[in-house]
Amino acid sequence: MAETAALVNGYTVTPVDKDTWRITDIFQDYMYLVQGKERAALIDTGMGQPGLSRVVSALTDRPVIVLNTHGHLDHVGCNQEFDTIYMHPSDREVLGQHRSQAYREKIRSLAGDAGLVLTEEELQSIICLGDQSEPRPLQDCQMIELGGRKLEVIHTPGHTGGSVCFLDEDARQLFSGDTICHLGVMLSFPESVPVSGFADTVRKLKARERQIEKIYPGHHAVPLDCGYFDQYLECAARLLNDPEGGTAEHSVFDDFYRYFYKDVSLTYKTVE
Repeated sequence: MAETAALVNGYTVTPVDKDTWRITDIFQDYMYLVQGKERAALIDTGMGQPGLSRVVSALTDRPVIVLNTHGHLDHVGCNQEFDTIYMHPSDREVLGQHRSQAYREKIRSLAGDAGLVLTEEELQSIICLGDQSEPRPLQDCQMIELGGRKLEVIHTPGHTGGSVCFLDEDARQLFSGDTICHLGVMLSFPESVPVSGFADTVRKLKARERQIEKIYPGHHAVPLDCGYFDQYLECAARLLNDPEGGTAEHSVFDDFYRYFYKDVSLTYKTVE
C-alpha cells in the first residue's frame, strides 16, 4: 500500500496497510494502531499532545487497548485518554517518574530543541497529565488477541529494563519502540541495561528475523529491515572492545557518551 499521510486533529496519520496506521505527533514520536476483527491495539501514546483518542476513533470503531513499549514520557503521554493500558511490570517505576509534572517540565526544552513554537496553554496541556489507570502487566511470549490478528509480546531489555516489542508474525511486522531505531538507541538512562545486556536482546530478536520483514520503530526512519540487528550487534561489540571510542554529548536528561557504527549508535555512561 502506498503511503498517503493525512493530518487529523494535529496528528499525522500514515497507512501502513489496510488495518494498520502510523500516527505521528508534533514531536515526531510514532504510535501504531493495529486493528483486528474484534478490537484494536494502540502501540504507545506519544508525548501527550491532546486529542489522540479522537484520532484513533476516526480510524477504528473497535474497542481499543493501549500497549506501551516502555514507560518513557514520549511513549505514555496520552495514556489517560484510554481505559485499558498494558506495560511490562519492570517499567512501573519509570512510568511513575515520567508521568510526574516535575519530570515532564523537561518537555519545554524538548519542544525548543524540536523547533516547536507552543503557547503556555499548549505546553501545560502536554506537561500536566490527567489521572491515569495503573497498567496491566505484559510478559514475555504473551499473545495479545485482536480477532483474526495477534501480537506476540517480546521482552527486550535495553533502552529500559521493561522494554518490549510486539510481533505480528502473520504480517511479519515488528513494532520495536525504542529497542531498535535508525540513528541510535539510548542506553545511558539509569533504567537502561548494560551494553552487554542490550546485545543479548538484539541476539534474541535476530533469532526471529525469518519471521520479520519490516521493523516499525518509535522514531526516525521507518520501516527498517533486519539488517539493523547486525549493525547493533557490531556496534555493541566494538563499543565493548573500545569503551574510550565514544563521543561526549549532552541532553536535557544527562551527559553521556555515544558510540557510532554505520547507520546506528549507542549511548552509554559506562561499559559493562
